Amino acid sequence: MNARRIAYFGSSTAVDGGSELCLLRMVRHFHPIHRITLFLPDDGPLFQKAREEGIDCVNLNFLRLRKHRGWNWARWWSSMRKARKRLEAECRQRGVELLHFNDFIDLPYYSVAKRLRIPSVTHLRLIISNPSARTLYRSAIRNAGCTVLPVSQAVLKNMIEGDIRIPTKVLYDPAPDSSHFHPKSQPRDPGPFRLTMVSKLLENKGHLNFLEVAHALEKRSPDRYSYTLVAPPSPGRESYEQRVRQSFARLPLDRSRWIGGAGHEALGQILRESDLLIHLPDTEDSFPGVVLEAMASGTPVLAYRCGGIPEQLDQGAA
Repeated sequence: MNARRIAYFGSSTAVDGGSELCLLRMVRHFHPIHRITLFLPDDGPLFQKAREEGIDCVNLNFLRLRKHRGWNWARWWSSMRKARKRLEAECRQRGVELLHFNDFIDLPYYSVAKRLRIPSVTHLRLIISNPSARTLYRSAIRNAGCTVLPVSQAVLKNMIEGDIRIPTKVLYDPAPDSSHFHPKSQPRDPGPFRLTMVSKLLENKGHLNFLEVAHALEKRSPDRYSYTLVAPPSPGRESYEQRVRQSFARLPLDRSRWIGGAGHEALGQILRESDLLIHLPDTEDSFPGVVLEAMASGTPVLAYRCGGIPEQLDQGAA
């Protein structure tokens, strides 16, 4: 196989999210085969990990697309325009032959590949509930000429809606790392039935649904259950976090714990110690990695039968 010059682009350098870890795994896989460059918004943990492994990394120094407030929108716009120009220049200088975007929030940069007249692909890892937003997304994709890689058939159906002008290929995320996510070898410890939820503090993730279930169980069967909420903070969601914490504070102190973040090794241990993972988001989930991670850890899952979740089962097995 001839080595190709491939650029990977991501809008986050966190290493506690599924999309960022998938990006790192892809780059690691192709690095020995092709000439890889990884473009990132800052020199955070993902940047450092990749650079330590000898991968060519470029810090474009930009703000990621999110719910900015006030003048932060102007700051985002300015940083995006500068980063887009630099991305184009760096790709041109390196002779990049393929530009690979990691997620929906990379949308402002899709046009770079078209200007360079090189092919581009992008993962699509979410389902947007707003019909107008879905229409705008499809319009932007058609204009950029980008091939879309939905992470599930549900994403393909809901986001692309049969638009034959958009080239697509469903590409499921890889299986959980078995070195971190595997069943426990020891029998279950005695004590209350352990219920767990794992998700960043975003409004649509269903933390309040989990807590509503917990409060109902407490009224019905006091002392029978314990509750673990793994909820890494998300910038700009402070008011939502406050609402979740207020609801969480009503649970018994001796049978509830809030974990603000956990690496994959620690998360695997948390899931193995759980008796049930509850995953009840307010919107359709594309292909939630934590559901697979729980099943790989031998932990049953209670989840809505919608979005990409049914695709994670084959005749009832993970």
